[in-house]
Amino acid sequence: MTDASDTEPLLENEGIEPSPGPVKSGVYRYVIVMLLAFGFIMDYLLRINMSFALDGGMVPPNCTQDQPRCWSQQVQGYILSSFFWGYWVTQLPGALICCYVGATKVFVSGLILATLCTFFIPLFSSWSMWVLLSMRVLIGLGQGVTFPVALNIITSWAPTSELGVFTALSGGGQYVGAILGNSISGVLAQSSFLGGWPSLFYVYATIGVVWAILWLIFVSDSPQDSRWVGSREKNLLAATTAPKKTLHFSEIPWKKILTCVPVLSTIFMHMCNGFGYFMILSDLPKYLVEQLHFDIMKSGFIASLPHLMSWSGYVVSGKFSDMIISKGLLSRTYTRKVVGIFAQSLPAVLLFSLSFFNDKTSILVFMNIALFFQGFAHSAYYVNYMDLSPRFSAVLCGFGNGLCAVLGLIGPVVVGYLLNGVNGDDELKCQWRKAFGVASILWVVGCTQFCIFGSGKRQSWDAEVDKEDDASGEFGMDGEVKESTFNLSGFSII
Repeated sequence: MTDASDTEPLLENEGIEPSPGPVKSGVYRYVIVMLLAFGFIMDYLLRINMSFALDGGMVPPNCTQDQPRCWSQQVQGYILSSFFWGYWVTQLPGALICCYVGATKVFVSGLILATLCTFFIPLFSSWSMWVLLSMRVLIGLGQGVTFPVALNIITSWAPTSELGVFTALSGGGQYVGAILGNSISGVLAQSSFLGGWPSLFYVYATIGVVWAILWLIFVSDSPQDSRWVGSREKNLLAATTAPKKTLHFSEIPWKKILTCVPVLSTIFMHMCNGFGYFMILSDLPKYLVEQLHFDIMKSGFIASLPHLMSWSGYVVSGKFSDMIISKGLLSRTYTRKVVGIFAQSLPAVLLFSLSFFNDKTSILVFMNIALFFQGFAHSAYYVNYMDLSPRFSAVLCGFGNGLCAVLGLIGPVVVGYLLNGVNGDDELKCQWRKAFGVASILWVVGCTQFCIFGSGKRQSWDAEVDKEDDASGEFGMDGEVKESTFNLSGFSII
């Protein structure tokens, strides 16, 4: 049985009539979704190229091409993780800045910075390792704003009845980027085009410039500000999206956000999911080459298959989540929790199990099945930020993605530490099993606590309420549900 308050549209209490089904009039919002998805494709192309450059002949200063492995495993771990040193820093600031200058400007500015730094890496990397690390940190700083800010863009352009689909289509760009990057990066790194591995940076940066031009021409912060949207679609979106206004820092209910149990639960699940996913994203090419002995020319295509499965799971889970909620089969809360179980518990078992196999085919099958269900995760925690707080979803995601990036920073370093100085396939396999085991444990822990403490209900502090309701503390989106918060002084949960 479902709680009616948990299945009602998110905007009902703001006096906005929700759409009973998919909005049919106008298609320009899908142009926005596609450009947003392409932005995430660029985000991941610029992120994963370093893995293939390191395996494709990129050498440190004072090292010759005859010594392509003069960077130790530990140093390579630092290079790969340096992206996250900057990535976590701009998560929350990006979410706050977009409240003042507009989400679309922040989104494109971050990726332009990452694009420019990517273009100059082949030149600056020849100076010193510290310069290379600095460039990777700057790329992370630029990309750190993308995910939190994207939620603000989605809530401006997506009708409530299409929220899951819009999130899946746009956010799915990260998986498409990983698929394309893993498919073509190995080929570029081993080719003679633009010197081989430098082409990974020149080609992707050039594509990024083209995308940025299209974004600046066709994307605006809201349908009402766009000259490309027809009047009928503007009216429909005005009636089915949350109204946006400029927010000041002091207007954000920081204490209520930071003491809200469902918010903290979603953030923790986000963090646990990120460790395993970022570890796979950064180190999958290394695993395929060094453990399974795939040639880099072939491993790029094989490495793209798990990301293809993740993308498929992302799209499937987004569509079915919307359908389940709209038909009243499950409440919004139970839908997010069931999806979360499929997204983390099942992949945890599969990921750890594959380290016990010796057959390459079995390993790849288990890995692809695990990553298919792992793609469900965004339909659990990422969409849940918008469930809990359409108005402050970018701020919530800024917290979550920032802390997630900290674990993403740790993942490649842990793998580099475990593999450093390891000799022999058996010992290497044992160390990879430890790495997969850590990721699996975190996934199970994250899912378990989300099933206990998570919620799909909009929190009362997100709504605009009058002073009397706010003082009473009894306002709820369904008229009877109080928000869940930690009482820090008494350590109680209400």
